[in-house]
Amino acid sequence: MRRSLVLFLAAGALLAGCSGTRNGTATTSEPSYTTGSPSASSGSSGSAPKVSNPLKTSSIESDACAALSAAKRSELGLGEGERRTTSAGPGCSIFAADDRLNQIEISPVLANKNGLSDVYDTKANDAYFETTEVAGYPAVYAAALDGRKSGKCGLFVGVTDQLAVNILVQYDNGPGASDPCPVALKVGEAMIETLKEG
Repeated sequence: MRRSLVLFLAAGALLAGCSGTRNGTATTSEPSYTTGSPSASSGSSGSAPKVSNPLKTSSIESDACAALSAAKRSELGLGEGERRTTSAGPGCSIFAADDRLNQIEISPVLANKNGLSDVYDTKANDAYFETTEVAGYPAVYAAALDGRKSGKCGLFVGVTDQLAVNILVQYDNGPGASDPCPVALKVGEAMIETLKEG
């Protein structure tokens, strides 16, 4: 069974994809970034809530797998992350320790210079857009296609006013396959704790 998740945000945001399974192995397509119309990319309105306690992000800007410590991955039942380098920057594929059909992608959205505000400014392109908080940090569940009933959930977390981190969940098995957004939330909380520990 082949499943895909496409998340599109204009104005220099993320077009990311995850493919489901091929011959029993979860596969990931490389995210690519695209800019929207000139008027859309000319600047952000600052529409997202401000990040009151910005986190140090140099570690994840060079290595997205640094978003989760080994202890946090173990707590979440996740294996070691697989580093990816894309044309847009670092990414990390993390699989459930007991099921490689359950996958999480973590990507700092380096193309967005206005962090979560750039995500807010393109919400008209999304099938769902639900604001939330992750451990006190502004966040939003958003994606161009709504695959939440089939194990796919996109979450953006503002870690500074200039940087949002995209967490994409694709779970084929277990409770996360029918309700993936709580998985994304737990990963986001663990990421915040990891970055605070610095």
